[in-house]
Amino acid sequence: LNMRIIIDTNIWVSGLLWRGLPWRLLRLAESDQVELCTSSAAMNELQEVLAYERLQIRVQKLGLTTADLLLFALRISTLFDDVFGDTIVLADPDDDIFLHLAMAVQAEYVVSGDNHLLDLAEIADIPILTIREFMTREFPEYVE
Repeated sequence: LNMRIIIDTNIWVSGLLWRGLPWRLLRLAESDQVELCTSSAAMNELQEVLAYERLQIRVQKLGLTTADLLLFALRISTLFDDVFGDTIVLADPDDDIFLHLAMAVQAEYVVSGDNHLLDLAEIADIPILTIREFMTREFPEYVE
């Protein structure tokens, strides 16, 4: 069985719009080497962020639409029910959706570009790592 990973909106956006380690992680999910776990709430947040004007310029430059990117994200991930619970990240409660989901699906990692999450270091024994830390630990062949 593949390792279950939660990625936050930062990682999705970087991977969908640019090359680099987040893009490599999406490719690993596309080839079924990892399982990206997401929820409606997480996808709604991704949709909102991709609609930002500063990112729309990049989306259009790639010849894509927000809908194209969301469909791709859904195709390479597993959609779970939204999970809600007590506030964990007081500084940014929006981040809680990723942590509650990680615990519910017993993810092996949360991969994040968000300092509020990275500062926690782990949740319920699930490590919270940067993309570089995660790739170095699990897929070192992709890290320059």
